[in-house]
Amino acid sequence: MNLTHVGRAAHRSSRPWIRLPAALALLLLGIAGSALAAPTAGTWVETWGQAMVSHVQPSPGHEGVYAAPHLRDATVRQIVRVSVGGQRVRVRLSNVYGSAPLTITAASVAPAADAAGDHTAIEPAHSHALRFGGKPTLTIPAGATALSDPIAMAVPALSNLVVSLYFHDDSAIADYHAAQTTTTTAVVAGNALRAASLASRPQLAALDKDAASHIYVLEGVEVEAAQPTRVIVAFGDSITDGAYATAPDKTWPGVLATLANRTTSPGAGVINTGIGGNELTSDQTYLPFGPAALKRFERDVIDRAGVTDVIVLLGTNDLNRGIDAAGQPRGAAAHDIIDSLRMLADAAHAHHLRIHGGTIPPFAGFTGDGWYSPATEATRQSVNQWIRSAGAFDSVVDFSPALAGAYNPSPLAAQQPTLPEGMAQVCAGDTGLHPNDRGYAVMGTLAYNMLFHAQEQPAARCH
Repeated sequence: MNLTHVGRAAHRSSRPWIRLPAALALLLLGIAGSALAAPTAGTWVETWGQAMVSHVQPSPGHEGVYAAPHLRDATVRQIVRVSVGGQRVRVRLSNVYGSAPLTITAASVAPAADAAGDHTAIEPAHSHALRFGGKPTLTIPAGATALSDPIAMAVPALSNLVVSLYFHDDSAIADYHAAQTTTTTAVVAGNALRAASLASRPQLAALDKDAASHIYVLEGVEVEAAQPTRVIVAFGDSITDGAYATAPDKTWPGVLATLANRTTSPGAGVINTGIGGNELTSDQTYLPFGPAALKRFERDVIDRAGVTDVIVLLGTNDLNRGIDAAGQPRGAAAHDIIDSLRMLADAAHAHHLRIHGGTIPPFAGFTGDGWYSPATEATRQSVNQWIRSAGAFDSVVDFSPALAGAYNPSPLAAQQPTLPEGMAQVCAGDTGLHPNDRGYAVMGTLAYNMLFHAQEQPAARCH
């Protein structure tokens, strides 16, 4: 696990801040450290962010050839919901998975217009051109990210921002985050940065047939907060990413962000770096499921601006690795998951972060192949008991009992002498693996109460 961290130093406005892979960055720092120095953290905090994964796909008509989709003379416009507000803003763009430099010809950021049903609508009078080291065009090296120059722009808490990127030359779009909980993205021909809306324009299909629900290149949005602010990273799999939620603010990190940034609350940045299908210990062969959490912890937690806390909810996918020759589910052993969680806790503490352990939710009602068995349930219980009692975490968010309740057992669960714990059907988005909006509201409220020593109540419980 590579947890080397390149520190933040004084910003040089004459060039964009480029973050390179850690090993290369350290080598170059030895040659010319000030040229690659990052901006001072100060009061800059991340207000929205996601975890990038590889968009490399099988190349049509070329068996065994994989490549990222390309754009030329096209605009990608994306809407995101921020958490904490601020008076200045900057964005971070990613080419971590690219095999060649990526050039963004021009970019802009604007408040979303209050246009019902039109996620592409902006307020043109308040749109700002982004600059990178004082220049409108940016080239991001392969394997790197880049941060725009700050812009004076009031960003209210819990508001929507629209970021537009124009690619003039042929560009391989290798970094994305799949499966948003709502329509987020429009891809149209030409330079449409100043257009008030893209709703009436034909949508290009060059990126993906589901491009409207993916995020491309945009990894984070940072604001300059008025006062010291907590920044909380929700680090997990599809349950954190928000599978079966109906909107970004209905995921459990979205609920946490809403509660933490009401006018009566202290305010906090909340970043969702969940990846569907992600495992703690193993890289997934299906690239959108991302690299192992141990590998991505630096980029998706430690490197986020102003981060103070991380809530880890991982291990569900490690428990399910298909079925064995006898048709029984197989998965990681308890000690493998525990050792990995301990490594994350140690890494967080080494970087002076508070880390909070989330217990793995029950899934005895889920009917998907290779999930519930008495053995996997025993492993889940062992891991959860360790999370609660070992003292590796600064605190525990006990999601498991909060989500448990009456459910329809899977065939193996129904055969047990005592019915095992399962996700309450009223809080499940499927047959009992992922929560629905009600379940996520319970989770987000629980996380808020733990972090802020509050006693909020969700609209409805799971039991």
